[in-house]
Amino acid sequence: MQLINTDLFLLIESSRLKFTVVDEQIAAYFLEGNPPLKQSSIAHKINVSTASITRFCQKIGFENYKEFIFAYRNTLEELTIDKNNVTHNLKFRYKELINNIDENLDIQDIQTVCEYIYRHKIIHVYGLGLSAIAGADFKFRFTRIGKFVEVVQDHNSIEMVSSLLNEDNLVICLSLRARNQYVLDSLRQLQQQGTSIIMITSNQSPEIRKLANVTLLTSSLKNTNEVGQISVQIPLLIIIDMIYSQYISMYRENISKWIHTEHAYLQGHNM
Repeated sequence: MQLINTDLFLLIESSRLKFTVVDEQIAAYFLEGNPPLKQSSIAHKINVSTASITRFCQKIGFENYKEFIFAYRNTLEELTIDKNNVTHNLKFRYKELINNIDENLDIQDIQTVCEYIYRHKIIHVYGLGLSAIAGADFKFRFTRIGKFVEVVQDHNSIEMVSSLLNEDNLVICLSLRARNQYVLDSLRQLQQQGTSIIMITSNQSPEIRKLANVTLLTSSLKNTNEVGQISVQIPLLIIIDMIYSQYISMYRENISKWIHTEHAYLQGHNM
């Protein structure tokens, strides 16, 4: 009975070199996670003999079908518990993300960011890799309400664009960790040129804060396992949601006027 605690599916896979065609047929039934039926029922279902199932069980180290099916039931139960735990842990982590952001953010900072956005018609969003996806979301939202948003998403483009901007421009930098030296050097250059900078990051370093006019802190992904479970851009997207909602609330009347004017212009242009 020591095999009960072994990964049963791995045990089946590792025994395949000695399987016959019938054994493969039996293995497929169990590897697919099908119900643990009586031996005779499974034999009838997959069109093999009960003796073949017994031999299959012995080939992978069990004395008989009874011992094997006991281990199989336990394996299925453990898999179900694992799946439930993953779902529960993911829900908990999402709640934790929201709570951390709520603790770190000051509503006044969000409002200040909205004021910067309102004062600038053209906005450049810096974001590398997955941060660029969050940048695209920002662009989609604010383009619809009258802003020209350019997402800059590679080192060379960031360096080139930074050399052209001045005190009339606004840059929003999306970087969860804010550790890329190419981007940080470009922000330092922008700062010297008088460009307004908004930083959205989880990096709480005072040095990072010094690079921006306003820094909005989001939550970080605490370990590498979370990177596969939670999309890296989600902590950034949550902040973008907050900025957009606050902006709509603060400038609803102006947005309505712009949409009305734009609609009238398009109708006249199409006549």
